[in-house]
Amino acid sequence: MRKNLLLLLSILLSFSLLAAACGDDDGDADPGTTTAPDDDTATGLKTCLVTDLAGIDDKSFNATAWQGVLDAAANGDALAEGDDGSFFLESGTEADWQPNIDQMIQQGCEHIVTVGFALDAVTQANAPTNPDIDWTIVDVDFFDFEAGEDVTYDNVRELTYQTDEAAFLAGYVAASVTESGIVGTFGGANFPTVSIFMDGFFWGVQHHNETKGTDVQVLGWDPANPDTGLFTGDFVDLDIARATAQSLLDEGADVIMPVGGQINLGAAAAMEDLGMGASGDVFGALIGVDTDAFISAPEQANLWLTSVEKSMDLSVAESIAASAAGAFESGNIRGFLSNGGVGISPFHDFDGIVSDETKAEVAQLEQDIIDGTLVVGS
Repeated sequence: MRKNLLLLLSILLSFSLLAAACGDDDGDADPGTTTAPDDDTATGLKTCLVTDLAGIDDKSFNATAWQGVLDAAANGDALAEGDDGSFFLESGTEADWQPNIDQMIQQGCEHIVTVGFALDAVTQANAPTNPDIDWTIVDVDFFDFEAGEDVTYDNVRELTYQTDEAAFLAGYVAASVTESGIVGTFGGANFPTVSIFMDGFFWGVQHHNETKGTDVQVLGWDPANPDTGLFTGDFVDLDIARATAQSLLDEGADVIMPVGGQINLGAAAAMEDLGMGASGDVFGALIGVDTDAFISAPEQANLWLTSVEKSMDLSVAESIAASAAGAFESGNIRGFLSNGGVGISPFHDFDGIVSDETKAEVAQLEQDIIDGTLVVGS
């Protein structure tokens, strides 16, 4: 699914005759685990990443974006992580964002990646005053709501993802495997980048009901009544997430999609307490988001039905590569099913539970969305 994005990158890079810039700035940042380059010649851009509040070890959003920086380093487009190399800074509170960016500017970062919807304002405040730095922001398309106009900066690439397309497929699968006839979803906060997952999930379930004659209920979200949506108000508090998931389980849900940061791990704990899973005492399943949770959270492998993936690692790495080659393209770059920017993960431990019929139907639905014969949300 990613081949179209890779093809686009190769085309962009072929027009550039500039060699990758060398990073030789001084600084004392503590980058965490050091990975030394294979030789003594440092190449690529000094690339620095600011996390949102979930932190770098969220096994989801921030971790996947940072993987894109590591992949860019492996490709020679970014400096390797280490002394005077690429590094990340975590944000414990909103007050950390500006100091983190200040530190990166002071230490000569040549490409700065800001992760998440909440870093919209701080990125817009700093990018125009630092035009010599290329910026990539993940999950944001700048927009002036008062003027009703799109906002762009020559040195900022805005990466966004049409995750409702992939979540539609996951919702369809959830409706096909539920034993209770009840599924649920909840988010960390009612941000557009969170609710778009929940929209797609809801619509996928409804499509299954309409086409297969089922009556699967969705708890936690209705696009027509967003004020009634279920949100924890926090992307990192596992206890709140656990209690929220438990409330859905108490109402009969046996498939749940938590959206945001680490909250899926809290939901996993609630299910594990009940012995749920693909081969558990009780049937139960989770749907991961952002990255393949079966791989990022293998301790709960028996719970992951599938995941709604955003190819953030790939698109972040591509943005850095374009910057290193002098072919940086600013503005919004959106990931769809059609270009491999979004998709769903394999069914892993649930592969024998998801029927061949459903697998064929999902493949056809994906193609219909790509072709435009099926419009998600219509």
